[in-house]
Amino acid sequence: MFQAQAGHDGDTVLSDEIARRAEVPPEETRALLHDLTRVHRLVTELAGVDTPDMGPRWEAKPRL
Repeated sequence: MFQAQAGHDGDTVLSDEIARRAEVPPEETRALLHDLTRVHRLVTELAGVDTPDMGPRWEAKPRL
C-alpha cells in the first residue's frame, strides 16, 4: 500500500492497484483493507471521490 501511495505522490489509491503491486488477488486485498480500516484503524477509506465513481480509494494514516 505504501508503495502504491508513494507512486501517486502520497495521494489515495484504488484497491486494484494495491492488489496488483502486492501481487495479491483483488478479493483478498479488499478483505485485508477492510481489516486495516475497521479493526486496526491504520488505513482510511475514501468513497465517492471520483467522477465517474471508480470505487473507494485508500490511504495509510500518518503515524505519530
